Amino acid sequence: MNNTIYMKEGYVKVNYKPETGVVYILWKNLFNQDIVRECCERQLEEVHKGAKILVANISNAKGVVLEETQKWFKSYLFPAYAKAGLKAIITIDSKVLITRLTARRWTQVGSRFVFDMVTVRSKEEAAKTAANYL
Repeated sequence: MNNTIYMKEGYVKVNYKPETGVVYILWKNLFNQDIVRECCERQLEEVHKGAKILVANISNAKGVVLEETQKWFKSYLFPAYAKAGLKAIITIDSKVLITRLTARRWTQVGSRFVFDMVTVRSKEEAAKTAANYL
């Protein structure tokens, strides 16, 4: 059963399926960096409780993750995910070029940690990839 664990109307909805350990994040809007960080902190709470895979769907998201937040990913969030036992972050790539380019930056930074960073083109491909970690 999917449980909605975080939601900001017009920005993001996060569901968690405890029986598989998969957190699914559907981004609509990345403009508010406070919401991006708050949402990531909520995901981290679930990783501490046993979530192993994050699927970030940015395929139709507007906006980008700004430099300051990218640095926060590198210095705080990704090390915390690694320490908590995360296995993979699977990103469903954006159809918007600028969003796709900034997503590549966080996937490059994340690839330096013990969890896998995987970029896919569709929700179906993400599901198949996630199944490889279960």
